[in-house]
Amino acid sequence: MKEEIFIKYFDGSILPSEEAELLDWIDSEEENKKLYLEYRKVWDICLLHRDAVEPTIRFSQLLKSYNLKKGKNLSRSSKRYFVIREFAKTAAVFLIALGCCWFFYSYLYKINPPQYNSIEVPSGQRVKLTLPDGSSVWLNAQSKFTYPAVFDKQERNVKLDGEGFFEIAHNPKQPFKVHTPTYTVEVTGTRFDVYAYGNSSAFETTLIEGSVIVSDSIRHYSMEPGQQLLFNQINQRMELRKVNPNDYISWKDGYYFFNDITFEEMSKRLGHYYNTRIIINDPTVLTYRGTGKFRQYESITQIMDVVKSDMPFKYKYDKDTNELVIEKIK
Repeated sequence: MKEEIFIKYFDGSILPSEEAELLDWIDSEEENKKLYLEYRKVWDICLLHRDAVEPTIRFSQLLKSYNLKKGKNLSRSSKRYFVIREFAKTAAVFLIALGCCWFFYSYLYKINPPQYNSIEVPSGQRVKLTLPDGSSVWLNAQSKFTYPAVFDKQERNVKLDGEGFFEIAHNPKQPFKVHTPTYTVEVTGTRFDVYAYGNSSAFETTLIEGSVIVSDSIRHYSMEPGQQLLFNQINQRMELRKVNPNDYISWKDGYYFFNDITFEEMSKRLGHYYNTRIIINDPTVLTYRGTGKFRQYESITQIMDVVKSDMPFKYKYDKDTNELVIEKIK
């Protein structure tokens, strides 16, 4: 199987006929499946590099360097050296979590599939990934995302703890499900945003195109484009409302947008985005409502300086502990 077919499959540009041929080839022999998994891991490593080299170019370079291009098997020691060396280059930016640990065991010790990849996005960063089915996902700061190296034939399942914008490849016979700490979002092909950090009760799904079903163990909610489903933390109920969807996906283009939310909720979101513990010692500011749009490269103190110009409070920020304390002006 030619290297170009794998690249087109990983970046989502493959034709349906080519995809069918590749999947049949993968399923035909166990050795083909093993080689595909090796190629998939090399592609994921290329995406995690933060430099000017295009993933497709780096992919070819790595295949050639490690003799994978012709399908030759790596020795166990070579595999171990390859994985350690490449992930060491990106360890300062991305933490490879439990999913990749499973991959290492499978890759080195031949444990049976399924295998999963998992990444964590650092504060102040965002990442775009192409999934095995050609779908795209953008991940916001402090998000954790887990997805399989190969999707199940019945349904496509991923896990999100954080915020992600999804563009899902249409396939009504293979539903795509985003599992969050509180709700599951199910689609067959659509564009939508999910905000669901595990250490917060806040939950939002904003639909741009297509349709989605949001569910927990009891309830199901259907959505239409231009709608947002959110959990109201005051009355502890889910609410469906009309919004401008572009406001809620501006983060993937480098902006944080807040639309008429309380200062308490704004602080929680900023805490997630900047991995900062925000302590509010002035209860009078909790219900203050604000709207604003900030560039992601601005620091949390720059944002706070803008916010406090509209309301009376002061703050102290400890860079060493990454803690911001809000005090009442006496």
